Amino acid sequence: MRSYLLLIAILTCFFFSCTDKENKIVSKLLNEDNLQSQFFTIDINRDTVVQTAKGCIIQIPKGSLLSDSNKVRLEIKEALSNTDIVLAGLSTMAGKQALSSGGMIYFDAASGYKVEIKKQLSILVPTKTYNREMKVFKGDTVDGKINWTNPSPLPEDETTKKLDHGKDLFTANCGNCHKVYEELTGPALYGITDKRSKEWIYAFTRHNFFTADSEKEGEGVYKSNEANTPAPENMYKQVQLHDGHPGYLSEEDEAYIYHECQKKKYGAEMTAFPNLSNKDIDVIFSYIKNETDKRPDLKEKLKDNCCDSCIAYYKASARINEIENKRKQLIRENENFFSLNRVIPNLPPAPPDTIPAAPALEQNTKVTPVNTGATYYTINITATGWYNIDILMKDYSNCVPSELMVHLQGNYSIDFNVTLIIPSVKAFINGGKLGDGKGYGFDEADGRIPLPQGANCIVLAFAENDGKIVYGKAVFNAQTKQTINISISAITKDELKKEIMALGLDNVSADITDSKNADKIREADKELKEIERLKPKNCDCGITLASTMQMDMPVKVPTAGNY
Repeated sequence: MRSYLLLIAILTCFFFSCTDKENKIVSKLLNEDNLQSQFFTIDINRDTVVQTAKGCIIQIPKGSLLSDSNKVRLEIKEALSNTDIVLAGLSTMAGKQALSSGGMIYFDAASGYKVEIKKQLSILVPTKTYNREMKVFKGDTVDGKINWTNPSPLPEDETTKKLDHGKDLFTANCGNCHKVYEELTGPALYGITDKRSKEWIYAFTRHNFFTADSEKEGEGVYKSNEANTPAPENMYKQVQLHDGHPGYLSEEDEAYIYHECQKKKYGAEMTAFPNLSNKDIDVIFSYIKNETDKRPDLKEKLKDNCCDSCIAYYKASARINEIENKRKQLIRENENFFSLNRVIPNLPPAPPDTIPAAPALEQNTKVTPVNTGATYYTINITATGWYNIDILMKDYSNCVPSELMVHLQGNYSIDFNVTLIIPSVKAFINGGKLGDGKGYGFDEADGRIPLPQGANCIVLAFAENDGKIVYGKAVFNAQTKQTINISISAITKDELKKEIMALGLDNVSADITDSKNADKIREADKELKEIERLKPKNCDCGITLASTMQMDMPVKVPTAGNY
């Protein structure tokens, strides 16, 4: 809906009172090639309202124009913006003093018609801002240029009355704590009507944070039929997710969060105004809106205050649980991070001095190979004709009981896939965590394993960490007791494949690719990081903002009646 400023007929009278010579000057100054003419045919014996292309409204009462015919054709041109004024070559000078223009209008009889003003006309010019200090000037031509003289105050109309009343109410109720353009004992109110709805403003002004419908005046504060009866204990506002609307907060939720933040930031409770009507609140914030629009240069500086940031973060945080659950599901649908496909051939003949098989133990003492789901990457190794540890134990006499432990350097809280490779006996063995959780082994949970002494051995370790593959390698000769330390560093998919293929292992191939849902998981990660960036810095929001929010664990906050 447009708002209008009322301009009295003194502006239009200038154009009608010009001589023919002056009209030519004005036409030249207006530069008809740049300002489009608009034509309207009216009956001067009827009340008429004309609306121009740019929204100006010209009210022409019956009998206000005099002509030699009832039907008159009018020509109107508008110069409302700075661009229009410059293109038209119009002056905004009053003598030697520069003026700030709210717009100019050219109004005259079209060619072939004559008209004279007998009574005052009214022109309403659309504007985003209303400045009570602006005046209406009469235009006179001096040396071919327009000079604006005889300023008169803007006439009073509904717009001026509303804004003046809003200013008075603002001063009386808000002015002790708030200014529009800067902080006082409360935040600057610049731009608040662009950020918040009417319902939010009603709820916040009255502290009606648990009201189902804040537009209904008088509701929102608990009332009892009996004197001194306290509000029931279960009357709490729950700031929580609403079913089917992840991340949704009601207007009252937001008002409460904003209120608590301000209370924490400024050290005092904002006064509630339960007795202000909706109409009173509307005119107060219409005044604030008009003052805001006067200073577009402050928009970036005052875009968000601490409490705005709290609400934005709280709303975004409400989506974390949904995003994390989606992310977990995508990981569950992925392949394993590492898979070893051993195509084992027929067993070779056992050497004559085979080590006897170990007796069966009542309790399983073997390590459990790490088997993690893929997040971003999958590593698949195919080893054709390679064996596992059981064959080493049963069929090779040069394998003797040994102890082998692997420690990874660095503070990692993730599980690694570790693999022992013994090329001389074609063994490719997956490892797992030792019983004490401090390292990795490949057979028994205490590190025991039969090994061919002196044989060349390779241990590979890899995992996913912070969206990257991390990797380490160690090459050594088997001994009866040894601990291998491996340094870990980040590596790309292509680099890891080259590392494995450079080992020169017969009939071994490696395939390192993105996981099935890698792209979707990265999108979820990006959303989570963006939410984290919204977290207010150097700002105490006054309530706990959950980093993860559960649907069944709402944040409980007291009602306005308990303040």
